[in-house]
Amino acid sequence: MRFGKNQWVTDIHPVYCPDCRQYSLPDVHQEPIQVDARLWFATPPFLNIEPTTRCNFNCWYCVGRHMAQEDIRVEDFARALDNFPTVKTIALVGEGEPLLHKGFFAMVEMARARRIRVLMISNGSTLSQSVVKKLCESGIAYVGISIDSIDPATFARSRIDGDLKKVWQGIKRLRRYRDDHGYLYPKIGLKGTLFSYSQDEMPGIVAEAKKHGVEIFESFQALNPMRTYVPIYPEEGLNELPHAGRVASSISRDSAYSLEQMESVLDFCQREKIEVGKNGTPNGLRKNCDEQWIYALLSGDVTPCCQIKTPLDSEWNLFSHSLDHVRADPHYENTRFNLWNGLFPSYCEGCWKTR
Repeated sequence: MRFGKNQWVTDIHPVYCPDCRQYSLPDVHQEPIQVDARLWFATPPFLNIEPTTRCNFNCWYCVGRHMAQEDIRVEDFARALDNFPTVKTIALVGEGEPLLHKGFFAMVEMARARRIRVLMISNGSTLSQSVVKKLCESGIAYVGISIDSIDPATFARSRIDGDLKKVWQGIKRLRRYRDDHGYLYPKIGLKGTLFSYSQDEMPGIVAEAKKHGVEIFESFQALNPMRTYVPIYPEEGLNELPHAGRVASSISRDSAYSLEQMESVLDFCQREKIEVGKNGTPNGLRKNCDEQWIYALLSGDVTPCCQIKTPLDSEWNLFSHSLDHVRADPHYENTRFNLWNGLFPSYCEGCWKTR
């Protein structure tokens, strides 16, 4: 426990009085003390907000295909910026394809006018010449492209309605336009999801992506086993869940090779002075969650992490409340404090941080 800035107390059993509902440390203080549960939580500089849930792909493992198909309103995005004055980096990332939002570049311009760095993730299918030109002119720092396989049939097996050839063409077009016209950004990154039938494909995906102009390795993941995702999986997808641990091991094994071929996204962000640390501080006693990013749905509702897709409290809304108001809300404080202590609610079931 910390009192003020410098006084720490360790290895002492607190005493709780149920009548007065207060804690005390009898060996340290004669009077009951009050603990400020917010001391663990630093002022966040990073906002991950969802531009849209609409997408031109129908990936079977994407929860966005089962959500209301909507766009964030540009004027609401402006309110979120007003209510989060300390934000330094925004990730325009959600459960849809950001470039389908007609106001996408207007939102980027709003953020850049406030000296906010902008990152995004795309499926890579909409990188036409006009879009590529806007991406380069906008000053977006980073575009991550999701690719699950270099075999067109395997790619289409997970990224339903996706055309791998079109994705490769778009990446190549973006890299060529950026370099030919002297732009430094956006840098192009690689991420993806692997399955039991594609778990050994990462080296091949990395090599092919590098050939087409990708320069940064972000991450690959196995199928998400969280309680909030599993209900939307078809039968074939449910059959993949028992293999998720083995797939994750393969990803870990091949990541070393991938990082030899491309710069890591963490190194890129460090070089660019983009604060992307998100996992916070372990409490030293048990598995816990200390997410340092602020996640908001396109409704403006803040959730504990990007995998919680249901609003939890109307007071946690960046369109109608300041971030300071959200963070000071007793329900929010209690939720984050419990997560930091490894006391997980049911919606966290399946997350690797709970295991």
